[in-house]
Amino acid sequence: MNISFEQYKKKVKGAFIGKTVGGTLGIPYEGDIRVNEVTYYNPVPTKMLANDDLDLQVLNLEILLHKGLPVSRLNIADIWLKHILDSAPDEYGVAIANHKLGINAPLSGIYRNKFTEGMGGAIRSELWACLAPANPKLASLLAREDATTDHNEDGIYAEMFLAALESQAFVESDIKKLVAVGLECIDKKSKLYNAFSDVIEAYEKTKDVLKVRALVLEKYYSDNWTNVIINLSFILLSLISCEGDFDKAICTAASLGYDADCTCATVGSIMGIIDSDRIDKKWTDPIGDALVLSENIVNAHCDRTIGEFCDTVMCVSYFVQEYYGKVTVEGLTNYKNIKMPQPWTNDYEKVFDWSVGSKESLLAHTPCMMVLKYPEKIAIVPNEKTEYSLKLVNTNTFEIKGKLDFSFPYHFTADKTNSEFSLKAGESVEIPLRVLLKKNVKRTQNNPLLINLEIGGLRFLVEAGLPMSREWQIKDENTGEISYFENTSTFFNVPQGAYTYSIQLNATANKFSRVSCGGTRPFVLKINGEVVYEGNGKFYVPTFHRDNTWTQVKLSQFLNDVEISFPEHGEGEFFMGFSTTFGCSEWLDYMEYYSLNTK
Repeated sequence: MNISFEQYKKKVKGAFIGKTVGGTLGIPYEGDIRVNEVTYYNPVPTKMLANDDLDLQVLNLEILLHKGLPVSRLNIADIWLKHILDSAPDEYGVAIANHKLGINAPLSGIYRNKFTEGMGGAIRSELWACLAPANPKLASLLAREDATTDHNEDGIYAEMFLAALESQAFVESDIKKLVAVGLECIDKKSKLYNAFSDVIEAYEKTKDVLKVRALVLEKYYSDNWTNVIINLSFILLSLISCEGDFDKAICTAASLGYDADCTCATVGSIMGIIDSDRIDKKWTDPIGDALVLSENIVNAHCDRTIGEFCDTVMCVSYFVQEYYGKVTVEGLTNYKNIKMPQPWTNDYEKVFDWSVGSKESLLAHTPCMMVLKYPEKIAIVPNEKTEYSLKLVNTNTFEIKGKLDFSFPYHFTADKTNSEFSLKAGESVEIPLRVLLKKNVKRTQNNPLLINLEIGGLRFLVEAGLPMSREWQIKDENTGEISYFENTSTFFNVPQGAYTYSIQLNATANKFSRVSCGGTRPFVLKINGEVVYEGNGKFYVPTFHRDNTWTQVKLSQFLNDVEISFPEHGEGEFFMGFSTTFGCSEWLDYMEYYSLNTK
């Protein structure tokens, strides 16, 4: 179904006006897990409040303008590498750290990530809907490319659901029908799909928002107030109970609490797409039209106002609709005369050819797509032959022939160091790599595999990260037995019983850092013999910036003794990581871990 340019323009502006109104209304209640009675701004603002809900969409648009089409998870990684300064909360911190190590999407959203179900992807959905109006399938696939950089499974499905719903809202206003379209684009076996079904059924039976809220929290409880199952359920509840009233919708979302700025902003954007005339001036007059970004956003060449930003979105949509082959807006032109790079391939289906949850990393687009497939454990364990696979996909319109040379880090050996290939247009090949890490005491995170590719006399260098495991010494306090455990992530399960886990850490310099540690069973953390943190196992959100999740420590140059005592208890999970000491903190991955196992 096609729409007119005037209708399209009105709905795009409604999306982002609703986004800024809702976000500004909800910010005072962000992280508040109580029910509040919200009826208007408190306090009344004098401009829109900066929010990552809009920040990241501004950056995504900038990346499209700079790198062109097709939309790709590899290009979107620039958000994490080039545009965020001194702020890395939750899944954003994981994404930044993984991409710096050469671990790209979709693996970047999986490895070491305890926030795969965070809200960070869902809040970025409107851009994809506005670029692909009345095309929910395409909007959801574009959203998937985005969300996978820092999420997995339900964290991805949430952004796909919202992008599809919002895209369809350009031609449909019935909330139930819009929800049905969104549900068609996500996994029907997912927790998110089940939660939506529960919300719809419970509200139809009770017509009581607070009873449905209580049901959601009882069935899908999480210590993390940014949990996407809870917050998307609150978004859905606000939409189906608002009776088409913009004020009621956003105030309900804010009143329900949790990640209220995000839920309120999303509800505002959806209602704004459906009918921006319902947004009263009492909401828009206080915040004005100025586009305000958070202070930690850098290198952004963005528009000055929301209106100008919407104009840019619509002009980029002209290129998106033309490229993906489905024009839905009649009379849409590139009226700002925006310059877009030529597409790096016309075979966009190859970009979409990956599965949610797949442990692979997109390394390069050109001169062919390169994807490294990782083993199940992801991190390599010494003295175990580890199977990787390098997939090459020819997205060109002509045949390519080339040579590959592999250069592995010190202590790594492989069954091959070079290979040759020939691919016709559209063909792909997988080259198996069997890698062995020699037994060594020091474990580092930054271990780049260098792939030298030569095609037609031209040489290209591509890097891929090969993280190592860490070996902990385990003492069973009941038997005195000593054993060793290779941990392939930043978190691990501790079996039932009483244990002491030990490892050494090289900090390379005398400096302060934050250590985040937590878990689902009690523990005591000692560094260099001093107790620095005690956890009761009752609250587990492994972040470097929230209350009761971290402490500041001073690490000595060279080796530091790290000891974690777990008193008698049932099986539970434990997390430990280090970060910078300012803002929302960035992960420190230069730490070197030393095993106590000298055999």
